[in-house]
Amino acid sequence: MTDKKKDAIDNFIDFIISDDTPLGPQDQAGVQMVRDAINQAERTLAKSRLERARAGAFASNMSGNVRKLDTSRARALYERAKAGDPTVGITLAARFGDGSMDGDLDAILEDIAELDAEDEDNGKD
Repeated sequence: MTDKKKDAIDNFIDFIISDDTPLGPQDQAGVQMVRDAINQAERTLAKSRLERARAGAFASNMSGNVRKLDTSRARALYERAKAGDPTVGITLAARFGDGSMDGDLDAILEDIAELDAEDEDNGKD
């Protein structure tokens, strides 16, 4: 809260408690005006908190553990698996479509690279 806002609130509170005359029906409009101002301030504060939370969540998602996938290593693993090397640690699943895997090769290499990255993160080589 800025000093200017704090001073205004302090002055408003001092004004309210300095007048010890009881409130009457004629003061209804003034009381409602104060309630409306408080409600508006609470809505503004809630919107501000929501925007900060959204920005924080977005920043948190954006700064996650992002790594560049090693597609050259994935291609080598793919070639070994395609050749039938049982030590590669992956199995190529059958893909249905036009009879060729060439159209899916980029997706296959990306999948292999992601699996390889997870294995490295988990301490498996």
